[in-house]
Amino acid sequence: MPRKASKKIKKRIEIEENQIGAGKLQAENLLKEQIEDPMMQLRYAYAIDVIQARLKLVNADLTEQNHRQIIRSMSSRIKSTESICKKLVKKEREVTFENAVATLNDIAGIRVVCYFCDDIYQIATALRRQCDFRIIKEKDYVSNPKKSGYQSIHLIVGVPVTYNEEKEEVRVEVQIRSFAMDYWAELDTQMCYKKDAGQILNVERETKDYSDVIAKVDNKMLELRRRIEKM
Repeated sequence: MPRKASKKIKKRIEIEENQIGAGKLQAENLLKEQIEDPMMQLRYAYAIDVIQARLKLVNADLTEQNHRQIIRSMSSRIKSTESICKKLVKKEREVTFENAVATLNDIAGIRVVCYFCDDIYQIATALRRQCDFRIIKEKDYVSNPKKSGYQSIHLIVGVPVTYNEEKEEVRVEVQIRSFAMDYWAELDTQMCYKKDAGQILNVERETKDYSDVIAKVDNKMLELRRRIEKM
């Protein structure tokens, strides 16, 4: 191939790559503007507040029934624009506000940490019984842990949000896990953060083994609690 032709091809490729990069940046900026709009953020914040308020009632009810505290802690977050973009790309979806809102279930998220693994199912059952919002989807990673060893129950809850004469359903992902499961998940995230592919593979193998150990301890503590309750 003649040198001049080769240079023209390289230049064209460079221009196309720059155009793609500019288009991607423009799409991300537009998504950021729309997802971080104050009214949009308030809708997600409202939906989170509704679920958290209900979880406090659930905790009070279950604490009375079981004669012990059920929920140890709760935390919430609204996904950052950067994380939303990464997830859309990972799922091979166009980076748009419409795709984010329509297809992502975890833009708004709540994490519930309880003391024992059987508490997870009590909380999930209580949430299912609520009549003013609906369970859209459920994943049980306690009965069927992920390959990584991750264990938790994920509930996608649809919360009706009404303002003026408009009504829409906002989805909130509720993750429910035991104290031991949360401990493992937090450390797993920290140890795998910003490692290269080879390092991550080795770390994941080891943390999977530790997740099995922690799950056994979790079950042993449950057995001990039940024995104490029978005394």
